[in-house]
Amino acid sequence: MNLLRRAAGLVLAGVLLAAVLAGCGETAAPAPTPDPSDMAYQVSGIPRDTVLLTVDGRDVSAEQYLFWLISAVSTQQQNNYYLLTEESWDGQIEGVPSKEYLKNDALEACKLYAVLENKAGEAGVAVGEADLAAMDAEQEQVSAYLEMMDTSFQEWLDWQLISEAGFRHLNEVYYLNRGLITQMSEAGGPLEPTDEGMAEFLEETGYYKVKHILLSTRHQNEDGTITAFSDEEKAAVLAEAQGLVDELRALEGEAQTARFDEMMNERSEDGRDSEGNLYAPDGYMAYPGQMDPAFEAASLALEVGRISDPVESSFGYHIILRLNADNEETRAAYPDWAMGKEIETWTAGAEVTFAPEYESIDPKAVYDKLQEIMEARQAEKEAAQASPAPDSDPAASPTPAPQDGAEPAD
Repeated sequence: MNLLRRAAGLVLAGVLLAAVLAGCGETAAPAPTPDPSDMAYQVSGIPRDTVLLTVDGRDVSAEQYLFWLISAVSTQQQNNYYLLTEESWDGQIEGVPSKEYLKNDALEACKLYAVLENKAGEAGVAVGEADLAAMDAEQEQVSAYLEMMDTSFQEWLDWQLISEAGFRHLNEVYYLNRGLITQMSEAGGPLEPTDEGMAEFLEETGYYKVKHILLSTRHQNEDGTITAFSDEEKAAVLAEAQGLVDELRALEGEAQTARFDEMMNERSEDGRDSEGNLYAPDGYMAYPGQMDPAFEAASLALEVGRISDPVESSFGYHIILRLNADNEETRAAYPDWAMGKEIETWTAGAEVTFAPEYESIDPKAVYDKLQEIMEARQAEKEAAQASPAPDSDPAASPTPAPQDGAEPAD
């Protein structure tokens, strides 16, 4: 299966009548037919440049909306394994009828991009030459990958119901967003990490940081299998772990931290590289649900700077040191999180008006028509690839000249 069937969702029917009757019984001139490459028109009957809605006065075209609509379908199919049957289209997603959910999802994406463009304009943020060069390089990489999958970049765009110009425009908004974040993160800006802001960030995201000493309770056998320690062996490991904890708790402050690092580097059976160095000597930045449940529960129960009792998991016994998660790494992540908060406020307050064509869009019809068109194209492509080239007909090929005195074949 090539990338065409994996890259995007599929879509709707509808060809507009080429002519309409005017008053007085006279036939009006045919309406101009959009470019045949206009996929938005092919699947919905709405030319791609049609203004489908406005967000705070900024126009959103049909192809922009349909791009996000088909993206919403793909997300449900690929991530949630939904919308794969006819029945599911009449079902619900998160308690909302499927078709309504998809239209709202696409609408929210359009609102997001429109308000970002507006805010960037107000702030004087623009796409620079370096941004355009980065876009070109990324597009070349994508095109090269698609070619490897026997698909052209244009074919991929058609699956997304968007033109190359429209796609590049959406990508420009990404760079506008990065520019806004940079500007708003400057000293005194709304995205500058503050102690109060970081406390809210860590509370909401649940990020925490720990170091640990792991004493394994599993045998790594020569044949690659793993077997658990016996009860006696586990008891000996637990006794060793408790001894390490007792030694550490007899120390305080920097002396305790330094000794913990020595023990960790010398004794921990956590992952190491070929030279025997721990993969994570500075500890782990983790989020809820990432680590073993017992390990996570013990980590979150600790105050910063405290050391746990031995904690058992399927890997062995852990001695955990809770670290401060307000650090350089999380402060670097803060502006993106804070920008998300800003965007939520902007989009919630955005004023949206709809063109009449918006109500006519049926996500299922769009999906079905796109699938019909692209499958027909794929069939033509495969048929063309299977057909022999004109000069490959054996009957039309000249008889090879005899070599080394060999007689020509009868």
